[in-house]
Amino acid sequence: MKIQTEFTDDHQAKLTVEFEPEVLEQYKRRAARKLAKETRIPGFRPGKAPYNMVVNYVGEDTILNEAIDLMVDKFYPEVIKEAGIEPSGPGSLDDVTNIEDSPVFFFTVPLEPTVELGGLDDLKEPYVPPIISEEEVQSTLFAVRRNASTIIPLDTPAKEGDLVFFTLSAVNAQAQEGEEVELIQSTPQQVFIPTEKEQNETEWPFKGFARQLIGVSAGDELEIEHQFSDDTPDGDLVGKRVIFKVKVQSVKGLELPEVDEDFLQKMGDFNSREEIEEYIRNSMQTSAKAEYDENYYNGLIDRIREKSSIKYPPQVLSEEVENVLDDLEHELSHQQMNLDLYLKLRKLDKEDFIKKEVRPSAVERLERSLIKQAIEKKYDIQISKEELERQISNVLTELIRSGELEEVQRSLGERKFTQAVSILATKQALEEAIRLQLRRLAAPESLQAEDREEQSSQSEVSAEEIQTEQEKEPAAEEETEPESKA
Repeated sequence: MKIQTEFTDDHQAKLTVEFEPEVLEQYKRRAARKLAKETRIPGFRPGKAPYNMVVNYVGEDTILNEAIDLMVDKFYPEVIKEAGIEPSGPGSLDDVTNIEDSPVFFFTVPLEPTVELGGLDDLKEPYVPPIISEEEVQSTLFAVRRNASTIIPLDTPAKEGDLVFFTLSAVNAQAQEGEEVELIQSTPQQVFIPTEKEQNETEWPFKGFARQLIGVSAGDELEIEHQFSDDTPDGDLVGKRVIFKVKVQSVKGLELPEVDEDFLQKMGDFNSREEIEEYIRNSMQTSAKAEYDENYYNGLIDRIREKSSIKYPPQVLSEEVENVLDDLEHELSHQQMNLDLYLKLRKLDKEDFIKKEVRPSAVERLERSLIKQAIEKKYDIQISKEELERQISNVLTELIRSGELEEVQRSLGERKFTQAVSILATKQALEEAIRLQLRRLAAPESLQAEDREEQSSQSEVSAEEIQTEQEKEPAAEEETEPESKA
């Protein structure tokens, strides 16, 4: 067996393997015996027909193809080992030539991805997670109260914080001949008028629409003109100048509940305003830090990506594309939607969608993952038993909090559930360890500051414990004093 190896630009190996003539003949005999056992040949028991009879019955090509399959099963692992390559997945047999003499097999083998890390020495970025302000806490508490408010009719013009009920239609202000004029048929709508700070980028039909209803009253009719950009998500409105026609039906206000005992009990069995404010503060802080961390560490990873050499075969990227699609379909299923409906609503062709959106996302995900694996290997990152147990506890706590624990246990079964929890906990622990290493590189002073804060906090606790013990001692002496006098 002679092997020639050629490496391609797309990180694959092209293997040319030449066999001795007798090897193919030997495997043709084996193939014939195998086929004889699987095929009922008249006049012979299974597996007992002679070679020539099998050839006549099933055909030379069938035996040859079976022999090639048997040779691949036998020799492919040996070829990979002798060639000294690390495949990332199964290879493919592209061609077989020179059958009549010394047969030559041509394989293509996807190689294991490789990463040469770069940019680590100048990876500097301050780590400054946001601190939730008192104003943000009060704003969120106000929003909670507003969600629990009572809707009341108003005779006054609409203002910030009011609800406006109306019918809405829209026409294309620049419709050409033969182009549809009506874009939106008259439909009932309602909007909440937000403050300027509360405006949402995803507001429909466009950001700022609701605030243009400030001052309207029941019975009013108005037209609102807007020019949509070419990247507007709503395909029907892309690049169009649109006139929206609004007929106001009513204006209603929101009567907010007081933060009293009844409200606190409904919101989660809180005992005081301070308790619910602290809960809001902690929740917002956790969420804000998680978002900051995601952006911070992805930013560091992307900077490393730009200066690193990352190689992987197309098969690995294709697999990641499928993973991205699977994740999207899973998310859509929670909205009672499938991918076909999603693409139809967005007026997208599947191939274009994969090319323009899914594939770039897959490249980003794959390369970030490969960078993390390279960092794990370079710094020999290990997960301690204590850290794994902590993450397992976190996973179980989150399942309990979400109310999905029993359902997941029932659907997976105890053994698979335990394995799934362990895998997820290991993944989370590893992610934290990699992030910690990135901070050591990018912002070591932030870790030192956290260590000082933790030591200071422990010192304060110790001081409080000592003071508490000292306060107990005189009381103990006073209790024993009457007995000594007696």
